[in-house]
Amino acid sequence: MKALRKFRKRFFSQDLPTDLVLFNIITITGFVGGIVTIPFNVINGMSGVLTVAILVSIFIDGVCIYMANYKNRLKNSTIAVCFVVGIGLFPVMFFVTGGINSGMVCWFSMGIIFIFMLLEGMDFLFMLLTDVAIIIGCYAISYYHPEYIVDLHSKKSVFFDVIQSLMISAFAIGSIIKFQRSVYDRLYKQAAINNDDLLEKTLQAKRAEKQAQTATEAKSNFLANMSHEIRTPINTIMGMDEMILRETSEKVVEEYALDIKTASQNLLSLINDILDITKIESGKMGIVKGEYDFMSLMHDVLNNVTLRAKEKGLEIRLKISNNIPCYMLGDDIRIKQVLTNVITNAVKYTQEGHIDITVDCIRSFGNYADLTFSVHDTGIGIKPEDIKRMFDSFERLEVNRNRNIEGAGLGMTITQNLLKMMGSTLNVESVYGEGSTFSFTISQEIINDEPIGDFEQKLKQLSSNYEYSTSFEAPNARFLVVDDNTMNRKVFVALLKDSKVKIDEADSGSQCLQLIKNQHYDMIFLDHMMPGMDGVETFKAMATLEGNKCLGTPVIALTANAIAGAKERYLTMGFHGFLAKPVVPSQLEKMIRDFLPESLLEYHEPDAKDEARKNRTKKIELPDIEGVDWDYALLHFPDTNLVYQTAIDFYESIGFERDEVLRYYNSLDDSILEDYRIKVHSIKSMSNTIGATALGGLAKLCEYAARDHDLERIKVLTPIFLEELDIMRDRLSVLASDVEKPKIEDLDDLFGMLEMLKMAIMTHDSESADNNMKQIMAFSYEDDIQARLDHLNQHIINLEEDEALADINELQS
Repeated sequence: MKALRKFRKRFFSQDLPTDLVLFNIITITGFVGGIVTIPFNVINGMSGVLTVAILVSIFIDGVCIYMANYKNRLKNSTIAVCFVVGIGLFPVMFFVTGGINSGMVCWFSMGIIFIFMLLEGMDFLFMLLTDVAIIIGCYAISYYHPEYIVDLHSKKSVFFDVIQSLMISAFAIGSIIKFQRSVYDRLYKQAAINNDDLLEKTLQAKRAEKQAQTATEAKSNFLANMSHEIRTPINTIMGMDEMILRETSEKVVEEYALDIKTASQNLLSLINDILDITKIESGKMGIVKGEYDFMSLMHDVLNNVTLRAKEKGLEIRLKISNNIPCYMLGDDIRIKQVLTNVITNAVKYTQEGHIDITVDCIRSFGNYADLTFSVHDTGIGIKPEDIKRMFDSFERLEVNRNRNIEGAGLGMTITQNLLKMMGSTLNVESVYGEGSTFSFTISQEIINDEPIGDFEQKLKQLSSNYEYSTSFEAPNARFLVVDDNTMNRKVFVALLKDSKVKIDEADSGSQCLQLIKNQHYDMIFLDHMMPGMDGVETFKAMATLEGNKCLGTPVIALTANAIAGAKERYLTMGFHGFLAKPVVPSQLEKMIRDFLPESLLEYHEPDAKDEARKNRTKKIELPDIEGVDWDYALLHFPDTNLVYQTAIDFYESIGFERDEVLRYYNSLDDSILEDYRIKVHSIKSMSNTIGATALGGLAKLCEYAARDHDLERIKVLTPIFLEELDIMRDRLSVLASDVEKPKIEDLDDLFGMLEMLKMAIMTHDSESADNNMKQIMAFSYEDDIQARLDHLNQHIINLEEDEALADINELQS
């Protein structure tokens, strides 16, 4: 037994290489099987040739076992066994032991298993093909030339040969499987031990990660809260400073106030950067794709940086490819942020010369375009060893040299992180002392393949809208504008004020249907997205409305969703025309000229009074308000006075709109998803109208999330949207603080004005009601009365007569 254990350890130990153990199992089994077979073959009168062949194979097996185990010649021994046994012995055995009527099937199978288990590469391929060829050849010869086969003498001999072949080969294969199982068991046990160790290390890593995450969140929350708290006093400082700049007549005071303004803007920029880097580190900042107009994107970016470049005497040179698609799908808000950071950085570090802004477009696979943005400056340049450092948070290069340049060193870090989120990276090339080039490439899905064409020419056309004034009058024409948003209706009426057109307003589709039964209108402007009956449903109902006095009237669709193909869809529905909101005055005038009968139009050229009024209105200075682009707003208004009044209207309504969004959000489900979408769509339109494009972009994301029934995205975006509405309301409060309202002395005066307001509402005189409400709001009141009056004012703005009457009765009681 001791010798047997020693033998097993020497040739079959699990500590030996697996290939060697498998070799030993097969060859030693064959060696022992050959020795056992010889006496039985002699007794049964087997062929002498077979006996000699078996003796030779036993000798070869023995030599190969020795060479493999004691001389480390496993590969050579394996090949030798294959040649001697598989190619030499087995064919001889086949022909002298009865061919197919013997146990050769077992031996041939064992030979193929030997090759599969022990050979690799070309050795395996060669021996396998050779062995298969020999086996096929043997059986083919026995089939076509059976006379070459030496049959066994008796049925007993056949039976014995098959049994011994089966037992030896089965024993060899069973031993292999047994060994493999022991290997697998050992590996499984080791894996279980390793898995326990790995699990313990994983738990330790998770605990460490949680601690690190807690620390990061604490830091992020501190920075976010600190930044948010600092915003409020900064905005107050900037607002009061703006008042000083407006009212002071002393040169020294004005210079001090300008210094305060510059420092406040720089401080606010730093706070915004800290908030952005905090969101990136906490993983709360992501890429949210939506449809955008490339011209609009570049216009907004250039508006942000051109003024600062001009103040330093720098030339902005544009080279925008004319094959860029008009509309694409991407996160335009983040693209603007990246471009603004890069260009602002170029302006900041360039004292003289120029800034080159280049955009190239290459159509890539599928419906995508690769946009390459490049910004080259003639600034101070960057040392090669400093290029990598510039992407580290709070890292500033050459502090002594750049000590007069404002910044916390976060801009490039934020930019690089945003580009990584969009699958890109910021490339930097710089010659120290001569200038730098920053470039990146982003892939955008094409929505409208129409190219933008001559960018600079289109930019001039946009700018020309700033000087717009109407060139016609139509005092005998009557229009109907249908829009659930009061501010949109006010803007529309104001745009046509100089044309002297009579305009009626409706805040819903049902009110529109009622009005067209009582009055003929020369043109109807119908908003698409309204609660209840939307614009398309209203338009269809007009066609079958009994008593409709406007069957031949041109109906123009109004919508803030001016995406590719929108115009064609509205025209297909039967609308006569299409206007995108915010409405551009020149486009509105063209629409009126196209559809209003010539008999109602009176053309004129701007006279001296018009010029004087235009020059006078251009002198009105709008206060700098973060997040509001007055130049963008002026694309949709003839003068700054109207922009100012519209912004005031938006400020007065923003609290109500916010509460409505919050109400929908708190009970959010599929049943009110459409109402939520209509509400944020309305806010998007109002925000874009006054130039609050970032807020409008956020509203757009909420709208698209509702359109896609993406409740999870709505839950993420809405709290941010509500917070931005609060911030915008605080920023716009500077507009309402220009004039201090007198406090009402006698509440009886209030009750008298409320009674007049009630009479106007009951007689459906919306114009008188509006004037009465303005008279009431011209005074200041105690906080509780003021809150109820603000609520009443919102109902008057939205033409909600029943709710307004209820508020009046409550105030009078």
